Amino acid sequence: MSAGGESREGLIRALTEHPAWGGFFDRPRPDHSFPDVTGARLFGTGAEDAAALAALGIQVDGAGPGNHILLAAERPGHKLRLRFGARTGCIVVIGAEGTISGTVGFEGDGHLFIFNGRGACQASATFRHHEGALFIGRNFTANLADFLVEGPRRSIVLGDDVMIAYRVQLRTSDSHGIVSLDDPASALNPPASIRVGPHVWIGKDAVVGRGVSIGRGAIVAMNTIVTKDVAPCTLVGGVPMRVLKERVTWTRASQPAPAEIEAAISFVGREGPV
Repeated sequence: MSAGGESREGLIRALTEHPAWGGFFDRPRPDHSFPDVTGARLFGTGAEDAAALAALGIQVDGAGPGNHILLAAERPGHKLRLRFGARTGCIVVIGAEGTISGTVGFEGDGHLFIFNGRGACQASATFRHHEGALFIGRNFTANLADFLVEGPRRSIVLGDDVMIAYRVQLRTSDSHGIVSLDDPASALNPPASIRVGPHVWIGKDAVVGRGVSIGRGAIVAMNTIVTKDVAPCTLVGGVPMRVLKERVTWTRASQPAPAEIEAAISFVGREGPV
């Protein structure tokens, strides 16, 4: 079926109001672009829809009730496996400008995955507990990204024009609890959401930990373990992470022309970007 008219408006509202966002999308976010789902096709997990998705390179495992895949364009070339199992109420939204290769596994109910990347992206994600969400903005590219979203109601949000290099991990959870011998009431390291601003470059083999925010225009050097916030237009690196240079940003070209340099600086803002 197509997502149009009132049903489309209702769907967009459901996507932007997902509880895992924690109110992040309650106000306009012009640098966090949702896929254009005008005329998009909505699939379920039944046999007929699964066959249609398989023709596009999207394999569906499991037929739990209330799971949906919304494609902005029926574009072939994906190499994506969606593992729903018996889970319910999970939604996958894929934009029209890119294909995705990887595996997305749902280990709980009510999760949301929104992909608006471009070109051929390699990315996998695991959703644990319930009501987690992953948002990937427009012009995202990735050589090999791995996301862990552990709820309840936790999320990873990446703004527009984020570039992720090879073997990068972003994790809302440490996967195992750390408890105090003196105050054993609860774990010291509960899951926490991650926010990555627009036009951020994360280098090879970096790890972004739970609760971190990375500001727009920032650069994370290869092999860095990010355990605290990164200011906008800042280059960080090392273990432990430290600031290497401030008031810098990046271009996709290794030898950029003046026009590309100017465009990057203009995008992030010369005067104290936020």
